[in-house]
Amino acid sequence: MTFERALADALREAGVAAGPAALAAMRSHYELLRKWGRRINLTTVLDPALAARRHYGEAAFLHRELPQAASAVDVGSGAGFPGIPFAILRPDTPVTLVESSHKKAAFLMEAARRIPNVRVQSVRLRDWDGSADWALLRAVSPARVLGDLKGRVGHVAILGTRRPPAGPFGPWQGRPLPWGRSLRLWTAPGPASRGGVPRETSRVR
Repeated sequence: MTFERALADALREAGVAAGPAALAAMRSHYELLRKWGRRINLTTVLDPALAARRHYGEAAFLHRELPQAASAVDVGSGAGFPGIPFAILRPDTPVTLVESSHKKAAFLMEAARRIPNVRVQSVRLRDWDGSADWALLRAVSPARVLGDLKGRVGHVAILGTRRPPAGPFGPWQGRPLPWGRSLRLWTAPGPASRGGVPRETSRVR
């Protein structure tokens, strides 16, 4: 199966409609990921069908489930997930990718060259000099970063299998992904914004 076909299937399963420009941008990111993956370890999931669902499909589901945001930060972005597909699907939302590995940050800077709403910062989270409406986490331990996010983001969204720990964010709401795996989307507001998290289905150009 080609990546283009797999991506179309994954987005349909996630309930997200993407136009030609968004599809082309995600395909370009995937191609760059395969090219750089020969030199540095960005991800072990490069098979077109698996990558389409586990990388881009999961990010699309995140985009579908979260309300409109003034800004977002992808903590420990790695190869750009979920931040880059999320930013592609929300071209009007500024997204910052925070990545402490300089090699991975170099890849992210190259990948973000044609995505105008993406900014890359090669720093540890504690040294990040910004703030955001939403923090996005995937391959990062919540227990290690939630304390550093307190007072800097309004809400947190985590793609993970376990309920995040109690602390500065909560209560946590969990939603299963469409593919029936144990992975869930966990969302919670910060201390200054307690309350429910609205849901929204978006269509992007």
